[in-house]
Amino acid sequence: MSSQDQAAGLRKWADLQRQQRGEMPEDTLMAEASPAAPVSQEAASAYAVSAMQPTVEVPPAVKQPLVVVGLSSHQYQVNKVKSRLSQWSALGRRWAGNPDDWDIHLVDPATANLPLLSARYSRWALWVNSDADAFMSMYRILRQVHDNKGPKRLLALHEPHLPRQGLLDNLREAAASYLDTELLLLAR
Repeated sequence: MSSQDQAAGLRKWADLQRQQRGEMPEDTLMAEASPAAPVSQEAASAYAVSAMQPTVEVPPAVKQPLVVVGLSSHQYQVNKVKSRLSQWSALGRRWAGNPDDWDIHLVDPATANLPLLSARYSRWALWVNSDADAFMSMYRILRQVHDNKGPKRLLALHEPHLPRQGLLDNLREAAASYLDTELLLLAR
């Protein structure tokens, strides 16, 4: 094959690659160059060579799944979880990272497929409310998770200023003693 045919084939291949990426072909770029600023043969060759270089596309970051029980499945509840993760991140908790890097799943603890979800996802959390009936309702949720063969370890997600003494400690102790479940409480 002659060098002229090879160059024509490479140009055709490069133009096809540019079209697939949505760029303009070399012939179009050369034709649109203004007469006041002519394109040299060296510049055109450099452009053609750089166009043939493979582009490296970075795949999107894989989101970490986090399954949360104790919240209804509405989008504003997902934002509530992301807000708490953001607060932990601001406190220097590197594991919390960027809240948008989490794939948050809100799950009803009474669902029949809890064992399958538990086997599939390793990160689970319990959203802890702070109202007057919080202990009773949170313990009921933990009980449902236990009875439906859910995870044995959950992170306690709660409002930032909820004291550890009282509700959180009592929930942790009840979960460990009666349900053989570890409720993780983060130090401040």
